[in-house]
Amino acid sequence: MMGEDRKKRLWSFLRQAVSQLAKTEVTGRRAVDGYLTGHHRSQQRGFSIEPADVRPYYPGDDPRYLDWRVYGRLDRLFVRQFEQESTMRCYLLVDGSASMGYGSGNDTKWEVSSFLSALLAYQTLRQGDAVGLVVFSNRIRSLIPPRRIFSHLRVLIEELVHQIPSGDTSLVRLTEELVAMVPRRSLLVLISDLLDDPDALGKAARFLISRGHDLLVFQVLDPFEVSFPFQVPSVFQDVETKATVPTDPGLVADAYRRRVRQFLQICREKCLSAGADYFPLVAQNGWTEAVTRFLVWRAKRRGTFNLPGW
Repeated sequence: MMGEDRKKRLWSFLRQAVSQLAKTEVTGRRAVDGYLTGHHRSQQRGFSIEPADVRPYYPGDDPRYLDWRVYGRLDRLFVRQFEQESTMRCYLLVDGSASMGYGSGNDTKWEVSSFLSALLAYQTLRQGDAVGLVVFSNRIRSLIPPRRIFSHLRVLIEELVHQIPSGDTSLVRLTEELVAMVPRRSLLVLISDLLDDPDALGKAARFLISRGHDLLVFQVLDPFEVSFPFQVPSVFQDVETKATVPTDPGLVADAYRRRVRQFLQICREKCLSAGADYFPLVAQNGWTEAVTRFLVWRAKRRGTFNLPGW
């Protein structure tokens, strides 16, 4: 798809999809570092709305913030500290490897990932937060720092439109480069098919979260990758390694589907055990509604979110 056509389709999708986001919010589960007053908790201490801790009273401290309950227990004066509310910084980490260029229908995984990225960027900016973009494969190919002005959406979309899926995937290399470029705690949204070693996914997730980041993972898959509807003996090629495998689909379909279910379960477990949120997104009709429900659930954290089944 040519750049201008892709741009028109992306903006058209965004205009149709934003109405579904009216009651959703892109939120961080952990305290994040920010730089403007807003509605997300910051790690930086100050005097604001929500008490976070206490410290000993020193002459000159405002007596309005004395914690009398602590005084009653310890017979010593302490001052309440608060977590300053701040603008959240969100980075969209979009997999631009060759496997993301696969698509059995109208849209490739890359195009669906671009749609999702634009949707999340729009929502993040709409709620007054800052959003940036990282496109990666086996290294970071592009990084656009987060900004909170609405015209920044056009900058992000231009970058998504002009990127072409290529190369293989290295989540470990991504994290190594990312922590040097993104030193402040942020919400990181990983959008990828995760076709890498699952242990690399677990290692990357644990490392990012250990650095104070909040991590949300969208695993984007094509419907044919899940259902494997092929029937005619064919030669299948890995788009990243170019390795080929001649096979009769009728002989391997059941085993393939079992392996895919196992792979998805492993990816989910690697994310959740590290403390990340995980959502599998199959690029088929209705995926925007499913993402919207997930974001609503994530913001409210009530009960358990039922993942889609196939």
